[in-house]
Amino acid sequence: MGASDNTMSGKTWIGRSRHALCIDMARRFEAQQREALERGDSEAAERYRLWGLGFLMATENIDTGKAKRIVSDAEAARLRAAEDEAKQAAADAEHLATLKKKLGITPRANGSAYRPFRGGLPTLGKDR
Repeated sequence: MGASDNTMSGKTWIGRSRHALCIDMARRFEAQQREALERGDSEAAERYRLWGLGFLMATENIDTGKAKRIVSDAEAARLRAAEDEAKQAAADAEHLATLKKKLGITPRANGSAYRPFRGGLPTLGKDR
């Protein structure tokens, strides 16, 4: 998820999301460390302390930014499909504009002024 984002804004929200996750995980391990100390399990407390420190150290090199909005898989798929559809529509419009330019087709200033002939077959006269 997000691996295809090569833009700076894509990297920013990923960094902010990772930062928030690491801070949350460090807090969880701190709580587990306190619980282990209350139980008298010093080995587990030390393990939780080290895991928490590992997550805190991971935040040092993260470029933080705005956290990503978390959505369900179905919503993420729908958003990706809408984004892909918009990109395809833009590409199609650009391709159509290129073709019109290549063929020399220019839009008319007043489209209603150029109506095609609506009568039947032309006649040579009323008598015929």
